[in-house]
Amino acid sequence: MENDAACRQCGFSLEAADRAFGIAPALQGPVADVAGVLGSFARQRVMRVIAQVERRFPQLAIAAVLMDVPQQAPLVPYAFWIFNRSQLSSAVEKGGENRLVMLLIDTNTDRAIAMVGYGLEPFIQEVPLQSCLQAALQPLQRGRHAQAIESFTRELDRQLCELCRQVPKQFGLAEDSQWLDASAPEEEAVGLAESFY
Repeated sequence: MENDAACRQCGFSLEAADRAFGIAPALQGPVADVAGVLGSFARQRVMRVIAQVERRFPQLAIAAVLMDVPQQAPLVPYAFWIFNRSQLSSAVEKGGENRLVMLLIDTNTDRAIAMVGYGLEPFIQEVPLQSCLQAALQPLQRGRHAQAIESFTRELDRQLCELCRQVPKQFGLAEDSQWLDASAPEEEAVGLAESFY
């Protein structure tokens, strides 16, 4: 939970992670290539794809982190620690104001994990994130890190576009005209809209 000092189920806390993992690296998005596996051309390509999605959805930020995760470190707690301690988000982007999507690629094992800030959790849940990771899987298995990030980001874009279509309907915010035949005469459309009430 957002304001809990430690997980209610397992007792995990950021303080315990600090003791286990040490001092977190200061990272800068949108691409933090700590492992140094991306060439300059691949990095620029990845940054362009991320920028396109961030322009379409200015409410969120995307960070791709490529690093050698220590072998003894379990990936999920390590990713949570990196997400919260590596300065990928500013100090004011806490709690519900945090709308970061982080993709962490362990370049030792070519495993990947994705996390979202609390501000996105009500919207981007586990199934859409799994789809994004699945899109990155094949290039990641071939060691194509840049292509994996691009595939993840493009699938995130697709998932967000689908979410934008669903949210107004879920909250009853869609206008009548969205259910009406655009080719019908205006008088007929108005009559149909009035019959809904």
